[in-house]
Formats: sequence, C-alpha cells, structure tokens
Amino acid sequence: MPVDIRELTRHDVARMMDYAILKHAWPESEYLRGCEKVREYGFVAYHVLPSRLPLIVRELGDFARDHAIELGAPIAFPYGSTPTVVKLAEAEQLVAAGATALDMVANIGWLKDREYALYQNECSAHIELCHAAGINGKVIIEVGHLTDDEVVTATRMVVEAGADFVKTATGTGPPGFPTRHQVQLILDTLRDTGGPTGLKVSGVSAPRVLNSYAFIGMGAGRIGTSSAAEIVDALPQVQRELAAGPPGPSADLRAIRT
Repeated sequence: MPVDIRELTRHDVARMMDYAILKHAWPESEYLRGCEKVREYGFVAYHVLPSRLPLIVRELGDFARDHAIELGAPIAFPYGSTPTVVKLAEAEQLVAAGATALDMVANIGWLKDREYALYQNECSAHIELCHAAGINGKVIIEVGHLTDDEVVTATRMVVEAGADFVKTATGTGPPGFPTRHQVQLILDTLRDTGGPTGLKVSGVSAPRVLNSYAFIGMGAGRIGTSSAAEIVDALPQVQRELAAGPPGPSADLRAIRT
C-alpha cells in the first residue's frame, strides 16, 4: 500500500531500514561503528557479511533481542550460483551463529532457463529452513538482470515459497539497481497474490535518500542500505519539501532536492 511520507516519524523510518555493511575489505572497526549506529537509531535490522556475523551477534545480541532488531547476512552473495545444498549449509551455519534474518540470492540462471521447479524448490527450502529456526527469510531476485515477465514470475515463486520479503537486488553493480517500474511490478504482483510477503528494496541508486523515500512512498516495507542513518536524518527535510505538494500518498517525490 502507498505510504504518505508526511505522516511518518523518525522511528517509523528507522523501522523500515535494513542497515547493511557488506564491504569485504573493511576492517572490524567499521562493523563495530555500524553497531553503534544500530544502537543510536534502532534500525529494524543490521546485515553484514557472513564472516562478520559472530562479531555483531556478540556486540548487539542482547540489545537486538530487547529491541526486536534482526541480525542478518546474505546467502550465496552476490551471485546466487552455488548449489542449493551449499546454500542451505551456509544458512544452517549462520543460524547456529545467531542470525535472525537471512537473505538468499536466487539462482538467476535457473530463471533464465525456465527451470522453474529448481528455482521454486530452492526458494522454498531456504524459507522452510528460516521459518523452522524462527527467523526472517528473504529471497533476492536481482531485478536488474530480469525482464518484466521474469520479475513477475520470480516474485510469484518467492511468494509461493512463503518468504517474508522479496528483495530486489544485491546492489553490487549498476545492473542491480532497481527502477521505479520494476518496484511497481513487484508491488502489483504482491497485491495480486494477496499473501503476506512484503517488498525489500535494495541497491537503491543515487540520490539514495530521494529514491529511498520514493520507494517507501510506493509501498516498500523495507529499504536495504548502508545509508540508513542519512535516510532517517533527512525525514524533516523531505517532509518540508512535500508540505507544499498535493495531499495524499501520491505526492511527487521527484521534486525533492537532497
């Protein structure tokens, strides 16, 4: 459902932010700074590379439990091309390490080859594992590599798997940046299916603040981003820019300067 940005609070926006640091060359100190931002802002989730998950679980475990903050990592990042059994083994290891959310990169090649049973079974197996462990499960479909028909097909299969969220992209390259058209396709498909699966938009291109609020206004439930603090801090400016516009959730966010 569309959202009127003018009615949101800082807390509302923070609880839509899947804060992510996925920099393989960054030292431990940067991930610890991320922990401090999570404590300050109360983001709904903090996602890191799998090898960094034990660090943030150690630093944020009790705080995350007390404040309903997910601590997560991606599976088969960024290409999604590892065998299903390897993906599930990685997920099991991360659950044992304390993960409370796991975002699996789907096998794009199977979708391109119309190997729908393989694609569906892998998505379902991932979500079944996550839900059996009592954690949030998402599937990354990488819209930048897909046709419109493939976006719709992938979304329907992710919904069929029972995922908590379908996620647009890994954000690891320009082909992964989602467009408004692609996001609207996913939202329309989710509406048509009528299930509980939500939309997480990741790989938001510049200007990130502007585009993140545009996607929130369209109805995205989560934004996966390393710019979570900047997005939350920008809310007053965004609301001021919108104040002169027409009422309702359809306000033109393209007019916002950030």
